[in-house]
Amino acid sequence: MKYVGKFGMNLSKIGLGTGRFGTVVSEEMSFEMLDMFYEQGGNVIDTARNYYEWVENGRGKSEQTIGKWMLERGIRDKVYISTKGGVRNEGKTFFINLSRENLLEECKQSLEALQTDYLDIYLLHRDEPERRVEEIVESLEAVRECGRAKVTGVCNWTAKRVKEANAYARKHNLTPFRIVQTWWSIAAYTPNMWNDPTTTWMDEEMYEYLKEENLLAMAYTSQAKGFFQKAMRDGYENVDSFLKHRIATDENLRRLETIQEYCRKNDVSPTAVVNGYITDNDVDGIALVSCSKLEQLEDILNHCDQTVDPEWIRQFRVG
Repeated sequence: MKYVGKFGMNLSKIGLGTGRFGTVVSEEMSFEMLDMFYEQGGNVIDTARNYYEWVENGRGKSEQTIGKWMLERGIRDKVYISTKGGVRNEGKTFFINLSRENLLEECKQSLEALQTDYLDIYLLHRDEPERRVEEIVESLEAVRECGRAKVTGVCNWTAKRVKEANAYARKHNLTPFRIVQTWWSIAAYTPNMWNDPTTTWMDEEMYEYLKEENLLAMAYTSQAKGFFQKAMRDGYENVDSFLKHRIATDENLRRLETIQEYCRKNDVSPTAVVNGYITDNDVDGIALVSCSKLEQLEDILNHCDQTVDPEWIRQFRVG
């Protein structure tokens, strides 16, 4: 496992996404995945208050599952929990509320569900553009203190808003955002990836800002839904049509050929290359991985130590 030292923490560069834990993925399977991840050196576990809340009793279920696992294993101090707040879901419709009152209440709910008295990483899950960034920064400072959060940040924010927030924080001696979670993978982004205007992706402006400020990126959908692995393992013609619709642009098909050539020349798996694009990048990044089967997680963990040439990585434009 590769690690990055940031903000007083030694974070694994593979993070386990747990959005479906306790709902679509049973508690038993969730525990098996958490055990496998932890035993192979993983220590970053990513969740959110609103994951799968559109299913019955879904809200907070991922957090509850993680909390129960940590308590049973007695390893709260051995892992870093990242959770997110400020959003309610009704299917694909999001209701964003970054008021101080709501964020404080959600933070308390997260602490209770996780059965912990502190948070390692707390992120705002979406932006609320109509709310002044100054108010949000001040509110998050109160949330940080309430949750004893080691570090705070945002998910699905634009570079412009992150810059505005951090400028205000520094001017007023408040805590700036140090982590940005966004869609980021070796695949070039396509609008069909999420079809959701409230999500963001790693663009050139954000990339350069993170690099200049030495901040940390947490990459969701870092595996590009397994597009490259599936195309190389089963043949492009056998990739399902929905995944092709999301990913298979001319640019990404060119990238597929480039990855295939790199794997042949260097005798590495496509999974190692997809992971390495994030974990060996010039920007410090954590590749968040979400799996529905143990075999998928095992494949990722078996290849997470392999290094990908940073110079080769630089050929892929961001955005």
